[in-house]
Formats: sequence, C-alpha cells, structure tokens
Amino acid sequence: MEGTLLVLAAIFYLLAFAGLVYPVIPAGVVFAVSLLLIGWAEGFGSLGIFFWVIQGFVAFLLFAIDSLISIFGVKRSGGSNAALWGSAIGLIVGPFIIPVVGVLVGALAGAVIGELITGGKTWRQMGKVGLSSVVGFVLGVIVKGMILVMNLGYLLWVLLF
Repeated sequence: MEGTLLVLAAIFYLLAFAGLVYPVIPAGVVFAVSLLLIGWAEGFGSLGIFFWVIQGFVAFLLFAIDSLISIFGVKRSGGSNAALWGSAIGLIVGPFIIPVVGVLVGALAGAVIGELITGGKTWRQMGKVGLSSVVGFVLGVIVKGMILVMNLGYLLWVLLF
C-alpha cells in the first residue's frame, strides 16, 4: 500500500510540473495532493513538523507566485484589472484553441482584449500590456519550476535518508 501511495504521489507531483505550463491543471492543488499522499504513505507524524512547515511554505509560494508575478507585470506596464482578468482567462482557454503555444497566445490576447474593453489605450500600449502578461507568465513558470525542482530534491532527501 505504501508503494502505491508513493507512486500516486509521484504522479501528482509530475502533474504539478504540468500545471506550470497548463494553468488548467492547478499546480498548487495537485502539489498539495501529492503531499497528502506522501503523508499518508509515510505517516504524517513521522515526517516531523519542520517538513510540514517547509511544504506548507512551498505550497503557499506556488499559489502566491501565480498571482503576484502576473499582477506586477501587467500593472507595471499600465494595464487595468480587465487586462488581468483577460490574461487569466486567456491562459486557461488558449491551450484548448491552439495546443502548446496557446497558453502564451491566450495570455497576450486576453490582456489585449481586456484593455480593448476598458478603452482609452493605443494599440502600442495594449501590446505592451499583453507582452508584460506573457513575460509574467513565463517568469512565473520558471520560478515555480525552480521551486518544485529544489523541493523535489528535499523530498527525496527526506524520504530516502
């Protein structure tokens, strides 16, 4: 049973990596499920409070980075809340319309459409907001990916030693 739970935990951890690129898969939630499976397999208490504090912090970072980097990029480029919403919707819908690169096209198009709805900006300004949305998404993927890789090393160290 323990082996099965750990295999499931590994699958969910890999899904968390997939969620970095495909926002339809909530990376933070899938990561949390993998932790629950590890806790169930190993015994929650046997892993220690330090382990759970670190994992809670990692989960918090995964959730926070999604919002903070996008907000920072769009707002810094002069984007509105409509651009933020448009970018978020585009990130989710884009991959269904255009596989693989749809997430980037969706973020760009969503932010531009959001700015179009609010009006008052030139095409150049709207493009800048859209590009900032894409850059924010890519930076978020890189940062969250680094966090997940480092945490994977920590998990393996805890579980194997």
